Amino acid sequence: MFRQLACVVVPFGPSSRCALLGLAAGAAFASSAAAASIPITWLDMSPVPMGGGVPNNSNYFLPGVGSVNITYNINNFIFTHSRGTNASLQNGSVPFGPDTYLWGAHEYFGATNLNSPNTGLPQFGDAWSITYTFPGTVPANQIYLGIAGLGRTLNSGGLESTATVQQNGTFIGDWVSGNNWGATDFIPGAGTFTMRNSQTGLGGADPWWNTELGIVQINDAISSLTIDFWQLPGDGLLLNIGFAVPAPGAAALLGLGGLVAMRRRRN
Repeated sequence: MFRQLACVVVPFGPSSRCALLGLAAGAAFASSAAAASIPITWLDMSPVPMGGGVPNNSNYFLPGVGSVNITYNINNFIFTHSRGTNASLQNGSVPFGPDTYLWGAHEYFGATNLNSPNTGLPQFGDAWSITYTFPGTVPANQIYLGIAGLGRTLNSGGLESTATVQQNGTFIGDWVSGNNWGATDFIPGAGTFTMRNSQTGLGGADPWWNTELGIVQINDAISSLTIDFWQLPGDGLLLNIGFAVPAPGAAALLGLGGLVAMRRRRN
């Protein structure tokens, strides 16, 4: 529901004053809503070969940020992990409001839980984490996280692989790649968010329903980013971080969008 502008009586007439207020409001909205294409540059883990293991405590250059250190805590007897790329994730784009976030090359840190899923039997996932440490504090809204492949199963009453971050984040959206993957379920909180698979019905092999590449903007100024995973047996997932500078009006538009959503829920 839109609020009408209040008219102020001035010497040249209230209708003229209302018109000026309307024009000013319209101009401000048009300015903030101007469409922009925002390129995301994903972290390149060269010279690690595709399919090769990313060494723990290793450094890679991310344009706009500098040297990024990767450390991870993962059980090498349970998981296999490597640098990889997928043709369907290249040259992607995700619309958000009037803007479009896009990228060319994309690669990932991929991890697969080697434990076999036992259909119909109790399932137990396994935890691991990865941390990206930056050379200094990166301003808010310039680091992006992309995760795909989160699995889900109906076993043991229903379980899913999850990715949790102890930062504020805004879900930009999923890159619909053309693969038989499902939408990401993004669960925000105060200073935290979790990503999981949104599917709840039957289908496929167990675990099933990989998620599309879900993109999250990190809304805090950060010097490091840690992602905590809980991963189902047999499930493989992938992630990477990227850098982008959002359009000048994007932050204001995010706030406006939140207010509109709140109004709609109240109505």
